[in-house]
Amino acid sequence: MSEGPQPNDILGNFLKSNKTDHYNFEKEVDYKVSSGSLQFDLNMNGGFGPGLHRFTGLTEGGKTSEALEVMKNFLNTVEKPRGLYIKAEGRLSPEVRKRSGVKFVWSADEWVDGTCFVLETNIYETAMTCIKQLIDDVKNPQKYCFILDSVDGLTAKNDTAKGFDEFAKIASGASIAARWCAQTSIALGKRGHMAIFISQVRSQMKDKYSKEPDNVGLATGGYALQHYANTCIQFQPRIKADLILQNPSLKAIDEKKNPIIGHFAKVLIAKSPNEKSNVRLSYPVRYNRSGGNSIWIEKEIVDLLYAWEFVEKKGSWIKPTEDFLDLLKENKLDFPEQIQGDNNLFKVLDENRDLCDFLMKYFKEQIAA
Repeated sequence: MSEGPQPNDILGNFLKSNKTDHYNFEKEVDYKVSSGSLQFDLNMNGGFGPGLHRFTGLTEGGKTSEALEVMKNFLNTVEKPRGLYIKAEGRLSPEVRKRSGVKFVWSADEWVDGTCFVLETNIYETAMTCIKQLIDDVKNPQKYCFILDSVDGLTAKNDTAKGFDEFAKIASGASIAARWCAQTSIALGKRGHMAIFISQVRSQMKDKYSKEPDNVGLATGGYALQHYANTCIQFQPRIKADLILQNPSLKAIDEKKNPIIGHFAKVLIAKSPNEKSNVRLSYPVRYNRSGGNSIWIEKEIVDLLYAWEFVEKKGSWIKPTEDFLDLLKENKLDFPEQIQGDNNLFKVLDENRDLCDFLMKYFKEQIAA
């Protein structure tokens, strides 16, 4: 062994003398927050983790709804959780808040664990500085979920007085986003915080119920957001074939006899840390639900019950198989001897949350194994 300081000593002394310039002495915080969808979670290795996530897509693709679903689950599962929703557009209507299941507050005094504060601003620097100050605070144990809705609604402070004819030359917003990402990306993820930045895309589309657009990838916000994001989720536009009818066997839409009761939200996992990039999937959304139950998890479970042959259908009657009944008996759960129609099967799962939660957990574990 050579005389003098060893490499380990040199590195150790360097880390100690420069401890304010790195994060090696901090403990990494990790978790998974459910997307609310069984199919989505299975393709995300359990859900969303700490760090930056980018949601992009055309209008009405489901970006805000999914972001709020993640927020709700974050506030219900992560230790000492708080949310911050940056309202840069007018999307957080009373109807949206009711559907989300998230408790929103507008006063700093009311902001406690389990709630989400709404910061109403369209100034880039204000939004980014607020997030950064919360991330930089290491004295308090809170973990934060930030939603920026949307990047498109923000403008740099110096640009607010500029004329509309000057905006084609402005790139200051993207520059602010790039600097913010460089300053916060490591601390955001390692300290157990999560940020969801929502962006619109530019695309030509004649009829939203006719066909999907050719280009859904040109999102606003600059390349830095895409580069620093842990995941990039592209939400696809809704078309007629995505609609869910009360009676799917009858293809004609009738407001009284066969109304639209939901739709399939379609996403492309464009970037992912778990080898699932460029994966397309869809999940069902049920209309007229509140309290954060819009994602139709019961339908996802029913589809898997059929696929795994846990239930058999003869005519309109549905019966559980012996293997399925044995599985439920082992876990002290009950199931009807027979059920007439899928809609009543949905109802059984909806009214028995213990059964629904068990099956969701069971399928996740079995598929991931």
